[in-house]
Amino acid sequence: MRSSRSALVAVIVVAGAFIVSVIRLAGLVQACAVNLLYQDQWDLMRPLFANEGPWTCFRWQHGPHRQGLGGVINWYLYGATGWDVRAEAWAAVVILILAALAAIVLAARLRGALKWTDAVFPLLLINPVHWETILLTPNLAHSILPVLLVFLLAHAWISRSWAVRVAGVGALNLFCLFTGFGFCAFVASLTLTALLGRRAGPDENRGLQWIAAFALVAMVAFGWHYRWEPAVPGWRFPVPNWWDYPRFLTLMFSSLVGWRAVSWATVLVGSVLLLSVSGACAWSASGLWRRPAQAPTQVIWLLTATSLIYCAFTAIGRLPVNLEAAFMWRYLTLMIPAVCGLVLHAEHGTVRMGNGFRGAFAMAAVALSLVIWANFVPERYAAVIARGKLKWIERYQATHELAVANAQADFSVYVRDPEAAVIGERLRWLEARHLSFFKPQSPGPAAPGN
Repeated sequence: MRSSRSALVAVIVVAGAFIVSVIRLAGLVQACAVNLLYQDQWDLMRPLFANEGPWTCFRWQHGPHRQGLGGVINWYLYGATGWDVRAEAWAAVVILILAALAAIVLAARLRGALKWTDAVFPLLLINPVHWETILLTPNLAHSILPVLLVFLLAHAWISRSWAVRVAGVGALNLFCLFTGFGFCAFVASLTLTALLGRRAGPDENRGLQWIAAFALVAMVAFGWHYRWEPAVPGWRFPVPNWWDYPRFLTLMFSSLVGWRAVSWATVLVGSVLLLSVSGACAWSASGLWRRPAQAPTQVIWLLTATSLIYCAFTAIGRLPVNLEAAFMWRYLTLMIPAVCGLVLHAEHGTVRMGNGFRGAFAMAAVALSLVIWANFVPERYAAVIARGKLKWIERYQATHELAVANAQADFSVYVRDPEAAVIGERLRWLEARHLSFFKPQSPGPAAPGN
């Protein structure tokens, strides 16, 4: 009777958190998604402007990573909707919903039942902190799709069937490697392959060898015609102030909980979170190294290691800009798996500490998730950007002059080179075909925030 009551409470709490989170994020997209290409999208869509097919979109490289599944989805979405940018924003919402479902099922699968604390997963994943890659410069490949892929990869790794494991991990490794910063999950998965091989039996070793072979083929395919292309002009490593690399990491984690200023307090808050995640990652690595692998250990490693690898790549890539670059909103999405791993570690990594300690750690994890979810700054930022985009569309439709629209709207759709000739050419290309905001319909919300 008690167990059935606990199960009912778990379903109600998790479903409630899920519904509230979906309503909030969907409301934000409905209010602030605008049918206008912005910033990097003008480069990301180059294969579509050239009428290239899905394979080119899959392999398309922008900065240090490729577009992978994000490119293929956009090839279909933009073709099916007449280049409606809002479709990509809604696709991001759907992907995050799927990621939250995958996380909930993963947690229940590890313990054999749903628990009320699983409500943290929709709070973390169906969350406006992802607004920059949903609404500012929509880009499914950057980190939205990789978040879903890392949870699916975790499911594949703990499959009881080695045939399913080999096929699932092999395919998902390929998709992770090619899809944006999903390559960080690929690195974590490849490391997991090596760690598991230390204590695997003959059958397991054969499966791991096949996974490693598939990963090698994926790397060869990824490297074909790959070019090193840092996202920052004048990038170098290391920077003279090399001690700022660890500071950059701590600021990324402080940004996750809404502390977004360079100070000793933010470094302290970020350090606590960074050390907590690093501790969970080290605990899982130690467990994989010293004893036969258990499903929770593999999952915690994959989630925390993916985020830590991503944070390290981000610090290396962005510190040459400045220390404040750590506060970019688009970096938060691929840090969420680390928090999910921390939640799972609070349950599975503290078994020997007794129920009191385990309960305290679980409540701390829930509190952290609530703090991240209860950040309403993204709504304000998204509304401001939406107003700027709508005003720019209005001025461009009135003047058909890129420079004039930029000046009159006090807004530019391509900040890197506001009056670039190629942007004017692509606008004329869209208009000639009645695509995007040139379609005879509303380009977006009437007046977000008003």
